[in-house]
Amino acid sequence: MNWKEVVNIFFGLSIYIVVFMAIAAWSEGEEMNLLTLKDIRSKFDSFIAQAKSDPTSGEDMLTEAYNEVEKALEGEITPELVHLADDIYTYMGKLGLEKRISLHRRYLKIVSDNKERFWSHWQLVDTLAVLQRNRETVEEQIRLYRWTCEHLSDAYVLEALYDTTQAKCWKEEGRIDAWFQLYEETSERLENPEVNRYTRCLFLQAGAEVSLFNDRLDEALLEVEKLERLNSAHGLERYFQFWLSVITARLLVYSKQEDWDRFNHVFMEASTFLEEEIEKRNTGHPVNIGNLRWAAHDIGWCLLWSKKYNEAQHFLQIAIDFGNDNAWSHFFLAVSIWASEKDREKTLYHLKTAQDFMLNPLNRDMFHQTFLETPEFSDVKDDKEFLKVLGQN
Repeated sequence: MNWKEVVNIFFGLSIYIVVFMAIAAWSEGEEMNLLTLKDIRSKFDSFIAQAKSDPTSGEDMLTEAYNEVEKALEGEITPELVHLADDIYTYMGKLGLEKRISLHRRYLKIVSDNKERFWSHWQLVDTLAVLQRNRETVEEQIRLYRWTCEHLSDAYVLEALYDTTQAKCWKEEGRIDAWFQLYEETSERLENPEVNRYTRCLFLQAGAEVSLFNDRLDEALLEVEKLERLNSAHGLERYFQFWLSVITARLLVYSKQEDWDRFNHVFMEASTFLEEEIEKRNTGHPVNIGNLRWAAHDIGWCLLWSKKYNEAQHFLQIAIDFGNDNAWSHFFLAVSIWASEKDREKTLYHLKTAQDFMLNPLNRDMFHQTFLETPEFSDVKDDKEFLKVLGQN
């Protein structure tokens, strides 16, 4: 063996060692990344469990998970990391919403899977809508809709349009007629038998709600009737969800029309359901507490919206008594109490409870703006005690 052969062997071994070490380092890094994400996910899940037990606690765990996911995002992003960060940001208030926008804009530049791209783009649109960045919301939703029409099935096209918060941005931009035109065009896809009934129900529910809040009351009732027929056909796993949606939509329409006979008829149907469920529970029979709480909250909100404050208090208190997991129940109860009783102590208590809720996805620390926009609070919008409990020191 001459010296050239020795050099070649040595050179080959050197390359092999370098490649082997690089692969080993990469594998170790990947394993560490997975372990890190698993640890962060565990901390986030612990926060959720703690906040479910005590809705105003767990901020330290959430902050720790947030700090760690921020550090992880300094490196390469993966679908697992993006979904984890999105979950954490959802509970971080306005800071989290702003972070969410940056996260999804970054992810959309690299994501290749179409369904994953749809998910990320939809989250971007929704976050812009919650922050009331109306023009951006409309522009991004149009982009999402057009892209979805080209790349995904009809079910995704329906989903691209069926959010009421996003539709409000079109109204604020003076483009609500264009939204309804898009809705009508998209409605043709409801006939596709490959679209599951749950997606179709969500789409019709959105159509009814957007029509209602734009004073298209006849159109709202037409969409409600379509929803009711679809929900009743052949049974549906989430039948209750859309039964309640039909109830609340009709209450709101009849309230706007001041058709109190029809309003009272629908209200009696809803009230009877709640009374029967509570009676079952009190006598030891199994009931779905989540449905009971959900119905009490939504009916209470409809009564509040109809300025039936005393009745609203009753139902909102039921919602709180059967779970206390919805910050909005406390906020709406505060509105009802202030409008009907001017009881400062009770009103401030429920406002503070709403403000301090940790499990309030996308809306944490947003109650001050809602407070300013609530007519019933117009006489105290500059009151120092009210502003203090809403975090405006």
